[in-house]
Amino acid sequence: MNSLWKVWFSKRRRIYLQIARKYRTTPWRVYHLGHGGFSKNKKDIKILEELQQYGVISQIYPW
Repeated sequence: MNSLWKVWFSKRRRIYLQIARKYRTTPWRVYHLGHGGFSKNKKDIKILEELQQYGVISQIYPW
């Protein structure tokens, strides 16, 4: 529930929603990946790359 409020009141909420719609996932998953969550599949890696393009994250770590 705590992450719900963090996404909802984030100043980057529109970016999270836009990316979530594009990749058919939840904004909470996009937020989680952008704040240090581990990617589990290729879709998550594409989400991370797009977050990097928007400037939300600075780099993607290979582990």
